[in-house]
Amino acid sequence: MARVLMVLFPLAALGVLAASFWYVAHRLRVLFGLTRPWPVRLGVASVFVGALVAVGSAAKSDSAAVGVLNVLGGYVLTSYLFLLLALLGLHALHRKRGLPAPRSGVAAVAVALGVTGAGALWANRLSVEETEILLPGLATEVVVMHISDVHIGHHRGRGYLAKVVEEANRHKPDVVLITGDLVDSRAAFLPGELAPLSDFDAPVYYVGGNHEKDVDAVRAFELVAQQGVRVLHNEAVETHGLQVVGLDYMKPDEDTFDMHPSDDKRTIKSVLPGIPLRSDVPSVLMHHSPVGARYAAAAGIDLMVSGHTHGGQVFPFTLLAALIFPFNRGLDHQDETQVFVSQGAGTFMARVRVGTSNELNLLRLKPGNAPVRVAR
Repeated sequence: MARVLMVLFPLAALGVLAASFWYVAHRLRVLFGLTRPWPVRLGVASVFVGALVAVGSAAKSDSAAVGVLNVLGGYVLTSYLFLLLALLGLHALHRKRGLPAPRSGVAAVAVALGVTGAGALWANRLSVEETEILLPGLATEVVVMHISDVHIGHHRGRGYLAKVVEEANRHKPDVVLITGDLVDSRAAFLPGELAPLSDFDAPVYYVGGNHEKDVDAVRAFELVAQQGVRVLHNEAVETHGLQVVGLDYMKPDEDTFDMHPSDDKRTIKSVLPGIPLRSDVPSVLMHHSPVGARYAAAAGIDLMVSGHTHGGQVFPFTLLAALIFPFNRGLDHQDETQVFVSQGAGTFMARVRVGTSNELNLLRLKPGNAPVRVAR
């Protein structure tokens, strides 16, 4: 079934895109009184595809020029999304109330640019969200700073990473957990870009995500380790009365559909049971994506921390992400295992946030039993 979905999903996406090109071009032609349809359709498709190429081809480059095109491409894609939504909304309104066509066209473009601009400004904000989590067997409170999806590269550089580290240190955590997608392109490998990682005041543990694999995971792990960060590869370490388990980015099992499948033949289902864990010490599992929670529960994991979803990052993908990921944002549970998912400290594809926020997650782990929950 997973293989079938891997074929059907991109085909469905291409179909939706093609339909959107036709609709946007048609509505712009009608609203602005353009007579020839094909130049408009070709223009709309060309702008979108060009922006998509600029966004999708930048991971393997450290060029500043490519970086500029990458960021601009993200803004174009976001503007296109909201232009489509605005045209749909105004089309319905126009049919009911008979708004003048040119005015509707101008309004649609204004809405698209306005929402994209506001989302770009909002994406520069970084907040710290605090959550209290009860863990059985914990002797004393442990303050964890959970950081995910910073995406250092063309969107964010050394200055933003320094801001993340400074904000984390200000809250004086006992331990820092970074759950992948720390890097977004080879621009993160330029000299000094990852240097702020060495400025954390607490021990730091890190696992990779799908973007490290897309860029160069081996190089990413080397540079991160050089900053004094402990990179975990399918292993457990003890710190502050916790067992911290770090998994490489992998699929939950062989059958589950994943939009970002790993080429790793191992799965959470096959790897996690082979990691020895003490039953008398609470465990925290780090995996980039919040998949495979049922295997974490079967292994007796107390808390799983992940990122990857960005909470959908931009409306209406905020709604879609909630459908795709059973664990999308915040604190949830799988049987007796608690699952926490960060919306991420950075952005991908577009340096825009609409309906979500860049966040660091301060997790106050306290002794006690979590409320009894009904199994999913």
